[in-house]
Amino acid sequence: MRITLRARIFIAMFMVVVLGFGATGVISLLHFKAEESEYRRDRLKRKEEAVEAHVAYELKRALGSDIDQADLLSVLHEELCAISRIHRIDVALYTMTGGLLLSSSVDLVDLGILPPQLPEGVLSRREQILSIPDSTKPEGELLLYTAELNDEMGVPVAIMVVPYGDGLGRPIEDMEFFKALAWLHLVLFIAATYFAFMLSRSITRGLEVVGNAMKGNFEDGSRSPRPVEWRSKDEIGQLVDSYNRMVRQTEENAKALAHAEKEDAWREMAQQVAHEIKNPLTPMRLMTQLHASRASQLSVDEVKDYAEAMLAQIDAMTAVAGDFNDLAKISSVPMSTVDLSTVLGHIQMAYPGLDLAIPSGAWTVHGAEASMLRVFNNLLNNSLESMPPGRSPALSVSLRDDEGAVLVLVRDNGGGIEAARWESIFEPHFTTKSSGSGLGLAMVKSIVEGMDGRIWVEASSAEGTEFNLRLQRA
Repeated sequence: MRITLRARIFIAMFMVVVLGFGATGVISLLHFKAEESEYRRDRLKRKEEAVEAHVAYELKRALGSDIDQADLLSVLHEELCAISRIHRIDVALYTMTGGLLLSSSVDLVDLGILPPQLPEGVLSRREQILSIPDSTKPEGELLLYTAELNDEMGVPVAIMVVPYGDGLGRPIEDMEFFKALAWLHLVLFIAATYFAFMLSRSITRGLEVVGNAMKGNFEDGSRSPRPVEWRSKDEIGQLVDSYNRMVRQTEENAKALAHAEKEDAWREMAQQVAHEIKNPLTPMRLMTQLHASRASQLSVDEVKDYAEAMLAQIDAMTAVAGDFNDLAKISSVPMSTVDLSTVLGHIQMAYPGLDLAIPSGAWTVHGAEASMLRVFNNLLNNSLESMPPGRSPALSVSLRDDEGAVLVLVRDNGGGIEAARWESIFEPHFTTKSSGSGLGLAMVKSIVEGMDGRIWVEASSAEGTEFNLRLQRA
């Protein structure tokens, strides 16, 4: 699965945000959980100190009055219920031996909120918050605030117990704070995710612009790549500037290369022309010098032979000049509709042994008839000149349909062409013959490509060669 750079950056930043908020949440949870017990105990102690003072005052007031012993418990029970309603908390009095004396509600013992007998640990450790197992809940705890109550003489007379079966719940303001904190974290998480997406998009936007520009330049085959516009001066802007400098440098190099190629082509052509003209000039110079030294001794026949030899060399030079002139004029030949059947009929008359295979139908192409005659003449002449001594020529030309184009197959039974030379035979300076300018196949290739066609060597061996021409239908 391919993941883009933008997606990888966004995922990385998103994971950082998730891990950051996750770590914050875990640490906050552990912190509040660690402080929860101490927080509840401190809050419970502050609340129960107020209850203790109130119960102690009422107990001393009741003990100091002239109430009968039988009515004392009833009066204390009423006061205990009033204190419970005022402070909104259950409260009970135990004897110094741990037995239940009074409680603000008769259901506290039945519901398991208060034990009927205080444990020994509670009796030995008074005036503190103790935690004992809750018999009604296997994993629960029972918080008990215990305090000794003394009479006016300072003698302990009872043990006050304030129970909390479920501990002390969090106050409403704390719960509101936690809710607000949760909403704040949610908003920050959404905002961080949005900014992570925008940042990843901003980072990769410049790369996408450069990539799309390069892709467009390559896909449309433009020889002059277009520069990229980017206003920001950040790192992406530096990258875009580097790309634009590369584009400008590439365009300059392309122009310099085209100019150098043109100069090389003209230089090579000039060298080839000079070489081809120099070949006949050398024997002409030698013959002229020889006959000049023997001018007084020359007979009529020798002068005639000399003139014929000079004319032959001049004809060779004229043929070379004509070949180069024709090569230069190939691209300017006007194009029209050419019937290959007619052209090959004329060719067969010039080459009586030529075997034609032309299927029925229209075989018209876009080109020039004279140029097509030159193409077939060059190919067939080369085939005849490549015949090994003693081998009878066997030439054939056939036509085939090739997906809307015309495929021409030219075969011979000559000596063949080495595979390493299949491409170089179409170069202007290449020839394997002892005579000729080496421009024949170069002209053939120029003519065919000028007709939006293509020529290549399909196969070649010691038994013969096959040239293929693919021409566009008219």
